[in-house]
Amino acid sequence: MPTSSLRRPLRAPLPLPLRRALPALALLLCCASLPTHADELGQVRQLQASGRLEQALHDVRQLIERRPKDPQYRVTEALILQQMHRDTQAIAVLHALTVEYPELPEPHNNLAVLYAAQGEDMLALEQLRMALRTNPAYATAASNLGDLYLRLAADAYRSALSGSGDPAAQAHARAQLHLLQPLQQVAPKTPPAASPAP
Repeated sequence: MPTSSLRRPLRAPLPLPLRRALPALALLLCCASLPTHADELGQVRQLQASGRLEQALHDVRQLIERRPKDPQYRVTEALILQQMHRDTQAIAVLHALTVEYPELPEPHNNLAVLYAAQGEDMLALEQLRMALRTNPAYATAASNLGDLYLRLAADAYRSALSGSGDPAAQAHARAQLHLLQPLQQVAPKTPPAASPAP
């Protein structure tokens, strides 16, 4: 809570229970007058979940106008744009976030999702590595990285099978591809998007 540089001394000290209650009361009054961050995003997410994407996008952009530097609002905007299949715009929003907030893993992860969906696996790989560099414990990015490596491995083995050359290499590729098939049935085609930045 910000303190004022101007302080007026009290003539008589307040009773101790009242002095303890004042900061909490001031905080309650302040919070009661404004909708909370979570409430604002909750309303946007409800619109998003109900398929009212244009309204959700409009509302989140109004929140961004009020707080343009808030990364949570901007990640939510990117997720809505992605849901609307406006991937180029979503990529632009997420890319700007990775430049402004390189320490946040979520924009990197969500950017990787969009790149992977476009078949830009190397760009997706780079973004997932960045997400894990910023937060090594970020399970979503680690899982997405595993899925991407699995897909890249399967593509490499298929390429080895279609090429001409060493029969032993092709037999090895066939065996490895056979081992990967059950794993690929479990793994999604593209990594899932992360939740918005905390």
